[in-house]
Amino acid sequence: MEGDVEPRAGTDVLDTSAAGGLVIRGGVLRTAGHGLGIALSVGAVAILIRHLGAADYGRYVTVISLISIVGSLAEAGLTNLGIREYATLEAERRDHVMRNLLGLRLAISVLGGGIAVGFAVLAGYSGAMVAGAAIGAVGLAVLNAQGAYSVPLSARLQLGRVTALELVRNLAMLLLTAALAVVGVDLLGFLAIPAAAAAVVLVLTLAWVRGALPLRPAFDPAAWRELLRVTVPFAAATAAGTLYVYMIVLVMSLLSSEEEVGYFGASFRVFIVVSSIAGLLVSAAFPVLARAARDDRRRLAYALQRLLEVGLLVGAYLALVTGLGASIAIEVIAGPDFDPAIETLHVQAGAILASFVLAVWGFALISLHRHAALLVANAFGLVVSLGLSLLLVTEYGALGAGITTVIGEVAIAIAYAVALFRAHPELRPSLRTVWRVLAGAVLALAAGVAVGSAIAAVVVATIVYVGAVVALRAIPDELVDIVRARAG
Repeated sequence: MEGDVEPRAGTDVLDTSAAGGLVIRGGVLRTAGHGLGIALSVGAVAILIRHLGAADYGRYVTVISLISIVGSLAEAGLTNLGIREYATLEAERRDHVMRNLLGLRLAISVLGGGIAVGFAVLAGYSGAMVAGAAIGAVGLAVLNAQGAYSVPLSARLQLGRVTALELVRNLAMLLLTAALAVVGVDLLGFLAIPAAAAAVVLVLTLAWVRGALPLRPAFDPAAWRELLRVTVPFAAATAAGTLYVYMIVLVMSLLSSEEEVGYFGASFRVFIVVSSIAGLLVSAAFPVLARAARDDRRRLAYALQRLLEVGLLVGAYLALVTGLGASIAIEVIAGPDFDPAIETLHVQAGAILASFVLAVWGFALISLHRHAALLVANAFGLVVSLGLSLLLVTEYGALGAGITTVIGEVAIAIAYAVALFRAHPELRPSLRTVWRVLAGAVLALAAGVAVGSAIAAVVVATIVYVGAVVALRAIPDELVDIVRARAG
């Protein structure tokens, strides 16, 4: 089994067969850590929603979405770009690029923070929301710096430490939320929590990466111009891919009631947390994809096939349990006052499977430097989502926003597939496993719907789904080998 092969001293692990095993185990570790992070996040959100109520939580979601949009424009995929460059450049050139990327990210963060505050003022947000946007802008700069410094951990497949950083951030968010709720602070205090949690994680990151890359940013205009020439198409593509999701919340804040924004915010929170697992799984393999795209297309095709199979398995299951257990999720994080969010989450569950598929093909396009194609695909999804949200939100509120989310995710997944396989037909995957996974998911869905309570539906669907994918041999051999090795 390739995961059991240790790299020779002085050999880059990305060039060895050990990389595959590290990716699989790292992906499992990150997913498990993310599961624990979800539990911490659910605790924080449950406290937050109950303390603020529907209207104030709608305001909270609006400000956080605004900062997230600006953050995506400021970050703009530069972490993934840094990982790719760290994995493919030689040491001296790599250090030069890393220092200037850090300086560039800090400068863009300051500019983005100013844009966020300006938008909040022009949109007529309340004083607390404007102040919260300003605090969020500070947190944005801290978070982008932390993302830049964490690049060596991901590029060297030190995924245990990456997972630990995420858990520390979620734990800090939970503890701060609980403390502020006990004290009885208002909306502004809660909007300051992400910035404080980001600062805690930055300190730990610096301790772990010292010596792996220069800690001082560089502000070399000539180097920045060269970086911008390379990064602008990539940054624009990544920003468009993130923007369309949070843009729906901003459209709702302008066209719908604060209560409807709050209902969608509760459902949206569940969707974002669950669908983010797709990025965790694929990003664990990103350094390997980048190296294979540079050196070995057969290895790249093999890796993409296996990632797609795993993504389908996990994505189909998470879509199942999210849809069948929507009432449980909303009850836990928001309480009975948010029952209208349940129907929205039923709909949004359909977008989760598409999120896993587009994550695989999106990282493939990044690895191949297909930035223009990525930009066109993401812009297509943005236009589709914007048009639908303008049509559906006014009439259907949170439910219309949920429908928009599903169609937007599917549109981007299709656009990625067209962009990738038209240019690189040799990377087209086998669809044999796709039909097996979908067949198992349909059987599990039918069994779950036939059961009365949500808890029973989730349990029954899980049993049927696992039995079906095992019987249909839809599980990749590499996963089976690792389970057998661990059991042995």
